[in-house]
Amino acid sequence: MNANNSTEPLTGEDLLQLDQLAAELAKREESIAADKERVEEIKATLRRRLGVGTHNTGAHSVQVRAGARRLNATRVAAAFPVVEHPELYKPTLDTAAVKAHIAPVALTEFQDEGTPTVVVK
Repeated sequence: MNANNSTEPLTGEDLLQLDQLAAELAKREESIAADKERVEEIKATLRRRLGVGTHNTGAHSVQVRAGARRLNATRVAAAFPVVEHPELYKPTLDTAAVKAHIAPVALTEFQDEGTPTVVVK
């Protein structure tokens, strides 16, 4: 039985087609990574050069928005320790402790299998 979960063996033509798809996937992933890197470089330049606000650059209007304010949980926890302010905290499941205390074979009952991943080398 093949890894493709089929009882039919892969033909030479199948393998050629799959190899071409693998080559295309590798090329597209490389292109996407390069595009993402360039997009971040461009955004960094626009943020640095324009600052917060809406700017007319000619044919385009570029809006640079201020970053969202987020709580720094570490600073809050230091200022409001759990022993003095338990109302600010909630218990959560410690998955590392679960894995340490429950046998691996028993854990399978509580695990979901994700989508298989594809890696081309």
